[in-house]
Amino acid sequence: MADQSTIDELMARLADEDRDAFSPLFRALWGPALRVCERLVPREADAADAAQVAMMKILERAVEYDKRQPALAWAMGIAAWECRTVLQRQKRRKESFGEPLLSDSGSGADDLERRVLLRATAEAMGALSELDQETLLSTFWETEPTATGSTLRKRRQRALTRLRDSFRGLYGYG
Repeated sequence: MADQSTIDELMARLADEDRDAFSPLFRALWGPALRVCERLVPREADAADAAQVAMMKILERAVEYDKRQPALAWAMGIAAWECRTVLQRQKRRKESFGEPLLSDSGSGADDLERRVLLRATAEAMGALSELDQETLLSTFWETEPTATGSTLRKRRQRALTRLRDSFRGLYGYG
């Protein structure tokens, strides 16, 4: 995968209508966009379709890109939004494909966002050590902590840092 500065440069060039930046930018963004979609959309075929539509929108809307912002985050935001659209469309049609349908309590968009975040968090948590997982679970789900006081605070700080790094590694951000 291309580094952040290369992606920023390519996106800026495409925004300035440099057609030579199109292919290298597509190659740089395709992998991260597909990974985001595969993690957010349950069916592989739907995830690939969402990634393709997202790439089309990213490249069509390149002229809207704000060069002061990171291009990868901007592009992955479009990809995530496309996944949200696919999931909402499936919910309206009541398609489940082996997964339980979202509950009707509250807003459908809130339920969708909650499910997407929980899936992403579970995947990122799975990459952590048992101690980090235990620390975060005791912090946020009020299970019995194995440590207290400053030891727990330091473990929590380190576990949260590793969780952020895990998200970045899984989704290709920053």
